[in-house]
Amino acid sequence: MAAPAMASHSSTPPADYGSAGDATITVPITDSEAGGTYYQPFERAYAGETDSGTPVYVYVPQGAFDGPSGVHSLDPSFDPNPADDFTPCADADPADFKVTQAQVDYLGAKLEDQILAVDEDHFGELGTPEGGDSDALVTLVYNVQDENYYDCSVSTYTAGYFAPEYLSADSLGMNVMVIDALDWANRIGEDPNTEPWSDGNPDNDRPELYEGVIAHELEHMLMNYSDPGELSWVDEGLADTAAFLNGFDMTGSHLTYQQVFHRETSLTRWGGGLENYGASFSYFLYLWEQAGGNGGGSLEPDLEFQGGQTGDQLIKDIFAEPADGMEGVQNAIDTWNASGDKQLESAAELFKDWAVAMYLDDEKSPLWDLKNIDLGPASGGWTVDLANELFWDDRGSYQGALPQAKFNRLKNRPASQALPFGVSYEKLRNPGPRVSLAFDGDPNAQVAPHSGDTHWWGGYQSQSDHVLGLDTPVTGGETVDFWNWHFIEEGWDYGFVEALVDGEWQTVPVTDKATGAVVSTDDDPQGNNTEGNGITGTSGGAYFVDEPTYRQYSVTLPAGATDVRWRYSTDAAYLDTGWFIDDVTVNGVPAAVSSEGDEWTQTDGKQTNNWVVQVISACDLTPGTTSPEEIRDGAGNFVYRYEAGADGKVRTGTLETKCANGKKSDFTVAISNLPTGDLSVLDAGYDWWVVKQKKS
Repeated sequence: MAAPAMASHSSTPPADYGSAGDATITVPITDSEAGGTYYQPFERAYAGETDSGTPVYVYVPQGAFDGPSGVHSLDPSFDPNPADDFTPCADADPADFKVTQAQVDYLGAKLEDQILAVDEDHFGELGTPEGGDSDALVTLVYNVQDENYYDCSVSTYTAGYFAPEYLSADSLGMNVMVIDALDWANRIGEDPNTEPWSDGNPDNDRPELYEGVIAHELEHMLMNYSDPGELSWVDEGLADTAAFLNGFDMTGSHLTYQQVFHRETSLTRWGGGLENYGASFSYFLYLWEQAGGNGGGSLEPDLEFQGGQTGDQLIKDIFAEPADGMEGVQNAIDTWNASGDKQLESAAELFKDWAVAMYLDDEKSPLWDLKNIDLGPASGGWTVDLANELFWDDRGSYQGALPQAKFNRLKNRPASQALPFGVSYEKLRNPGPRVSLAFDGDPNAQVAPHSGDTHWWGGYQSQSDHVLGLDTPVTGGETVDFWNWHFIEEGWDYGFVEALVDGEWQTVPVTDKATGAVVSTDDDPQGNNTEGNGITGTSGGAYFVDEPTYRQYSVTLPAGATDVRWRYSTDAAYLDTGWFIDDVTVNGVPAAVSSEGDEWTQTDGKQTNNWVVQVISACDLTPGTTSPEEIRDGAGNFVYRYEAGADGKVRTGTLETKCANGKKSDFTVAISNLPTGDLSVLDAGYDWWVVKQKKS
């Protein structure tokens, strides 16, 4: 018998994509690595309905169940665009992308019977896309074209994603999640080795990996209905928490990378690495546990939502809070505290405790432990200390007396640059019987205005279009010049200068005033620059190579123009510092600009740095006294928490370090910056050193 014909992709969109539940639909697939969009037919492989009546569908590329070979969007040798410079990895084996009906049925039933209900109960309700006609949940399974798809040396891959563009009536108009097709034989099921699809090798098993991905991506979809502008670190941390609350194993790569790359990781400035996921998840897991988990003393996920003053309720409050980032977390804590007698500390104080917990993870400690995670075994064997010692060649590990001059020359001393809401752990052993610590941090960090005291900033919000308007009247043919500083995620986020012509806004080309070079682009690798003339990347240099600088840009208004605006457009994920504009002129004459609401902020560009230095010890470094900075957990751990003043300085009292002497004894200094202000995403510099103290 002849095999059924394999449906090939098209480079042009269909007249009708189809509707959720149809036997076949056509899916617009954006290649996240090579860029561009193509249109692939998918066939319905699963149809079900939840107890609450929500339809659940799973679709695969047409012909997928006859084997991956030759199936577009499944076969790893499939090249969506042979004309470009991207060639699929030659080492990928089609057999690794086999997906069976039994696997799809299992996964569809898991989504239908458990995951959707657990996510909705703990977070929020699934909605109907604007312009859509169904709240059906659609899962697409295919071989995602990411960096790993083209580069054989890349070991990580995109296991799944939620794409907000699929919600649009101009696209599918459906609630869509995507799951990658790699290695389903080992990544589906509580114990893949016992399933009919087992490959016979339990050593390859990663149980319920894709079930966890579905729970994770579904949270993103629910967040998109609740608060589409929420910052990625909150959304991603809650998404990992969704997988945890579904009972799926959350040990592994996210926590491994967080432990190894702890110093390179900001909690609040999303970088998109596995370490960022690990930091965000562990922070929200810590909050869930400190707030009582399920309630009644249970700190294990039970698939049931419990209200009241529980961790479940705190997570739901954070999800529902309209304010974004750390402000939203604090508002949710305030709501939780007001609902009963229990009182949590502030989001910032909980961050400080979390920073200690991620280092100590002492199961006997009620304060500095993750009850559901045993760091080390649960993070690939890595801890902060092991990472500093083995991966980073004894980074931040010091022995013996350390006069300041010697301390400054140490080759294993890390650069004194702090990421916002990050932690640097540095360990001291045998520094002397009595020492104090001196710390000097920059009181502020700043993106300085081009001139004067303030400039306009397009903000720091995901999935947004923030508009700054020109108040000065204009006509066609006039020249609008403006100074700008931008660090915009290249190829994903864009700034546009737009002119109003005949009642329609249209983008206009932008040039560098000094050189005459066109600095805007019509390139559209990810479908976010469909209007053309987008500004992206780094002003005055190469993206992620050079520091941004203020440059004067210029536009000539088209005939018929009656108004001008600047629009900063961001997607659903990673953000860079953004777009600043200053000193706008029309035909050389200073002009006025304004922004409705709080879309653009007039700011001095300063970030207020709030430094905290924590000394972590297994013995009492201030015997006979209990200083205001001292915190004990009753499990033998001592933490001395020093807050810098407005000048950024910390001077500790004398630490009696004799108890921390010996081959294996030590104490650790943890340094963090918790910035506030209009900007809170900038790095900041500091210095610290050890001061020998005489016996009093």
